[in-house]
Amino acid sequence: MGSWDTGPFHNDAAVGIAERFDSLFPSELSPWLHRLFDVAVAMPEGPLDADTAQEVIAAAGVVASQCQGGEDVNLGSGPREPVPTLPAALRPKAVAALDRVLAHADAEVSRWYDQARGEQWLAGVDLIRRVLVDDPPPVPVPAAAPRRQRQVFAGQQLIQKRFGVEDAWDLPARHPGGSLARGLAELLERQTSEVDTLDRELRATASRAGETLAQITQGNHAGVQPNGTLRFTGVELETLGARFALASRDLQDLANRYEFALANGTDPAVAPRSAASRTRTAPRAAAETGPPPAAAAPPASSHRPHRP
Repeated sequence: MGSWDTGPFHNDAAVGIAERFDSLFPSELSPWLHRLFDVAVAMPEGPLDADTAQEVIAAAGVVASQCQGGEDVNLGSGPREPVPTLPAALRPKAVAALDRVLAHADAEVSRWYDQARGEQWLAGVDLIRRVLVDDPPPVPVPAAAPRRQRQVFAGQQLIQKRFGVEDAWDLPARHPGGSLARGLAELLERQTSEVDTLDRELRATASRAGETLAQITQGNHAGVQPNGTLRFTGVELETLGARFALASRDLQDLANRYEFALANGTDPAVAPRSAASRTRTAPRAAAETGPPPAAAAPPASSHRPHRP
């Protein structure tokens, strides 16, 4: 786990929590948070693993930010989208999960390279718990601002451009079950999700690196580490970039095969947008999906009769 500051979202594990708040639909947020807090409370006795503890703190911080006094909770680097009003039933569960973290907080504070910063981190966690406990009965809260349109990542961008549909999940339903086009559309759906996931992870990793470097440009040189300022972030970026390139190439190949199948009448339910976008992959797909060549007649025997 990497931390670059003392706030609830100033660590690698909490970045994933921020992304979940931004990507889930409002109806999905409450069940997910209930599970997160319940799992933490149900863990075996002893300290929680570092990532789970930081995820609990980050999620509890968002819940606390909607309570009276929650404006003091630091949500820097947290969710970018407005968070809908969360149910009050989450607050006691968040407190119980935070108690699991605080039961072994002294050991966590001792791991900070600067003891004072460790104490500052602990004070932030105590504040989140205090806000949750001291919050009076909830009062009506104005509806949250509308969420911005969900971000479209690289996989869906390709599908929209090539086939004029909103996303890859629209394609399989346009073809009868068992057809070649239906099978290719289902493969496209899965590969599009893989490319989108890698694109999202690349952007989040690059954002974390940018935040670290931005603090250094502002004179906060505490982020400069003797074993590398970005430590493993550079390697992670390169690895994700290589995986993204391979997944994108596979998605392009599947799109070519799907488009070729449609253009050749395999399944006319959806017409391709442009025949010019086919590549050399298409003839190879035809060879693979077409009927096998007719068996050649056996050659005439060339053996001479045996002479006695």
